[in-house]
Amino acid sequence: MVKTLSASALLVTLGSCAFLGCSSSPSPGGGGSGAGASGSPGASAGAPGSAGSIASAGAAATAGSGGSSGAAGSGGAGGGAGSGGSSGGGASCASYTLCDDFEGAAPDDAASAWKIIKNGYTVETVTTQAHSGTHSVHVMATASGGYGYISETKTFPATDFWGRAYMRIVAPSSGHEVFAGLDTNLMEPQGEQVRLLNNTGGGNIVTNRRSDDMSKGSAAKIPMSTWFCYEWHETPSKLSIYLDGKELTDVDENWVEPTFVAFVLGFERFGGGTAGDIWIDDVAVNSAQIGCN
Repeated sequence: MVKTLSASALLVTLGSCAFLGCSSSPSPGGGGSGAGASGSPGASAGAPGSAGSIASAGAAATAGSGGSSGAAGSGGAGGGAGSGGSSGGGASCASYTLCDDFEGAAPDDAASAWKIIKNGYTVETVTTQAHSGTHSVHVMATASGGYGYISETKTFPATDFWGRAYMRIVAPSSGHEVFAGLDTNLMEPQGEQVRLLNNTGGGNIVTNRRSDDMSKGSAAKIPMSTWFCYEWHETPSKLSIYLDGKELTDVDENWVEPTFVAFVLGFERFGGGTAGDIWIDDVAVNSAQIGCN
């Protein structure tokens, strides 16, 4: 006697296979084994099981097409392989020396790696802009000279390291502006500072050193009013800069670097200018390149 499965029973069987991710072997998949509620009993009735399309159409498995549910079981195994493809991705944030998306403790909180240093500018954690999640750090510069930075010392002292930050800048070119730097002294603005990202008036990406104002400019412009990925690699003899994953070789610096004790992100302007804003998110420091993924 050949049993006939209802369409609803067949769909329940197939649905559970797709949800759990069945194996391609006949036993877990239920297909082609001639056993179970997968419709394979039809195979015992001598059906060739060639009409696999019956199961996909949601029709009941009859004696002549019982093997069709077995074919559907094989399809379920394919679904299992798809779920396996969801694994992978980049390195965990926790594996970096420093990694902060500002969704937790805000700068200046006891649990944060960041301290706020400022002179006339506003530094705050906001939810009005974010590269990921819902929070970022916002620095608002007035039309006067001044600075507002978040500063971290957790990953220092250091001479060879990689860094990355996502930034969104809305600041018309207005004199010399600094957005990222490395310090040799915790008392701003004392000591040497290697400035990783500057706008010296033309809107181009510029590197700069405080002690002798040595600068090197790139043909690349600082992206405005959009989030961009900015990376740097500092070694004892070279500074390399990357914009959205591409190295800007025309702005790399070859100089003897000191030992740094702090890393700052924010906004500094020398002299008067036009008010501007920067938002900072997804900052990381590591011994190897972090990337923009």
